[in-house]
Amino acid sequence: MIELSDTEKSALSKLETQWMQHYMPSKHMPESNPCPLPVPKRKPRRPTVRPRAKAAGKAKPDAQSVDPHTLDDHVNIVYRICIPPLKPHWQCRSFDLCMPAYVCKDNLIEQLITWQLLDRIMELPQEEATAMFQKYVKKLLQMQVD
Repeated sequence: MIELSDTEKSALSKLETQWMQHYMPSKHMPESNPCPLPVPKRKPRRPTVRPRAKAAGKAKPDAQSVDPHTLDDHVNIVYRICIPPLKPHWQCRSFDLCMPAYVCKDNLIEQLITWQLLDRIMELPQEEATAMFQKYVKKLLQMQVD
């Protein structure tokens, strides 16, 4: 430690008392917090309504699922396409389309589906949308054949 002379000690004590008068340490003391604050209550959750998939229609009792790869190319089959809710206001929909087996084998239907088509058919009622989708697929398949 550094040794101070008597004059330095008295000057230091005067400075300390003067500083204590102007600083007022009682105002700068932290406030005591005897107990922790209560945890705020959670806001109640609002029930969310999730869109549910509608029944795509009752399956025909004589309908059988078949592997299209075992069939001839020009045999007509019913091909079910399920479209998930890709946009928030859409619901899961499925469409039963009648088409030749080669379309399923070569997965040609995927190339025909566009956002413009989806926007149109997802807004329509189920029967009307299926009819429009079927018409669209037939038209484009005829264009590919020609």
